[in-house]
Amino acid sequence: MADFKNIPSQFDDIPDGHPVVFISYSWDSEEHKAWVKKLSDDLHSKYAVYTLLDRYNRGGFDLITFMTKAVERADRVLLIGTPDYRKKSEEYDGGGAKYEDQLISIQLYHQMGSSKFIPVLREGKFDTAFSPLIETRTGYDMREESDYEGVLEQLAADLWNNPINAALALGPKPLFASKEETHAQIAKVKQEMTSEQFVTEIKRLLSTPNSEIAYTEMIEDEAQKAYEKIQLHADYNFSITSESFKAYLVYHIKAVEKLIEASIVIVRYGTMKQQELLVNALVKLCMKPFKDGEISVVGTSSLHLLGATFLFHAIGISCVKYGYYQILPLMMKKKVPAGHALSPSYPYPLAHLAGASHWQPDTLNFYMNSGWYYPYSELVSRNLKPYFKDYCLNEDEYKDYYSIWEHLFSLMYVYYNCSIAQGQAVFPYGLFLSERIMRNSLVGGDAYSEFFAHAKTEKNEWVPLKQGLFDGSYMNFMEIYNKAEAFYQGNRR
Repeated sequence: MADFKNIPSQFDDIPDGHPVVFISYSWDSEEHKAWVKKLSDDLHSKYAVYTLLDRYNRGGFDLITFMTKAVERADRVLLIGTPDYRKKSEEYDGGGAKYEDQLISIQLYHQMGSSKFIPVLREGKFDTAFSPLIETRTGYDMREESDYEGVLEQLAADLWNNPINAALALGPKPLFASKEETHAQIAKVKQEMTSEQFVTEIKRLLSTPNSEIAYTEMIEDEAQKAYEKIQLHADYNFSITSESFKAYLVYHIKAVEKLIEASIVIVRYGTMKQQELLVNALVKLCMKPFKDGEISVVGTSSLHLLGATFLFHAIGISCVKYGYYQILPLMMKKKVPAGHALSPSYPYPLAHLAGASHWQPDTLNFYMNSGWYYPYSELVSRNLKPYFKDYCLNEDEYKDYYSIWEHLFSLMYVYYNCSIAQGQAVFPYGLFLSERIMRNSLVGGDAYSEFFAHAKTEKNEWVPLKQGLFDGSYMNFMEIYNKAEAFYQGNRR
């Protein structure tokens, strides 16, 4: 006769010789729960890893008992990180995430050197998806579906204690060069690194724990190189022609090219601390030592800011593209000390130096041999578009992100008092004004329109506000938004 009382649990008949893994996660959504189950099933079926997961429990099994026993019994514990996972582990809401976090924290405090707990990033970033106790541990980034199978294999190899990235066997004693020769070799490697290689190395360092020094040195070295290149052509005692403008434009873009390409992945994958180095680079690019007796033609020294301009707006577009806005308040509040391109005596806001046009539209059109309504917008948008080609589905998607950023920047420019014309609420305007007229005539929504529509429906829960823009206040946002609308009506071209 069948026994219908004693229902087997996941802890019965655990096979010998196979890694046992408990998967800790939060019930963010049905989609997220399905993804976690797929991860568990794939580890089990493809790599013979025995997984303990709450979704496998039969009816009537106590979850608290299961979690306690699973954390103790497992050889390794996978922590599936999302912003909600961190939030639920910090604030008790009746679910199991808080209880699991307490169990895990206790074990971690007693076994700080243990590698039992492995963070697996599904959404957000390591510093927003995990508690401080977990975020610094070596983990796996599984946010991108295109990388899923490759990362899954690496994870499985780690669980089997046969990591793919294990150190190679030692070879014979190397031949040692002198200290001077070694530094020369390192400098040569850095000098010869292509943009693609530079970005690849930055991505590797962003995802490698304890790589802060190497990452910092790479960004600071590249910022110094860009600065030195710009300084080589920092003599502005001439009148601008279309030919000289084009020459400076090409030269500055080339000088900051690696930083522009790296900024996209740093905004996408980096922490706030890692992103701050980009702001430091922007400040450096705006600096210009003044010499006694130096002469410059009015308007010409603004050429010095072209490189900073493209990097500034590349960071902004990336923030919109990936929905990470935390760095923007810092960029908008940052002051560049005296000794920058426009003044040897007074500090200016970074957003003014690198974010706003210093030429009138007619003047800039003359330099560009063009007849645009918004030549500054065209200058920035067209020159940055190639760098976002691989990150956007098509040109229309890029236009959406650029329009959102340009409008958002205009609002922040006045909100954070970035203008040097004190007491005047002068909102920078540009392509987004004509773009939204065209969009309003089309049937169906678009990313630009939907972005600002979400603010009005979500209010203080709107993502940019939650991440600190406009001091997190919907009231502040709407006040500046309405002021801007009145300004645009009276000043649009």
